[in-house]
Amino acid sequence: MSNNDQTLKKYTRLRKDVETARQRADREQGALDQLTKTLKKDFDCSTLKQAQKKLKNLQTEEKEAKEEFVEAMEEFEENWEEQLQGNDL
Repeated sequence: MSNNDQTLKKYTRLRKDVETARQRADREQGALDQLTKTLKKDFDCSTLKQAQKKLKNLQTEEKEAKEEFVEAMEEFEENWEEQLQGNDL
């Protein structure tokens, strides 16, 4: 096989690799664009930093809500303990 044939094969392979990489980059960019739209639509966040801040706030709210629930449940059980025991709930 001549040098020209080897060079042509190498060029063809590299061109194919570049095209494959471009296609993959295009798909990944499309996926990123779609995720960004969803983030904006569902959570009103335009950046990853905003989304992380929103997530932290939501996690804090969830923790506080759980604590309030536990406190309210304990108060309920304390106030209604006799009635609950009598009904075998």
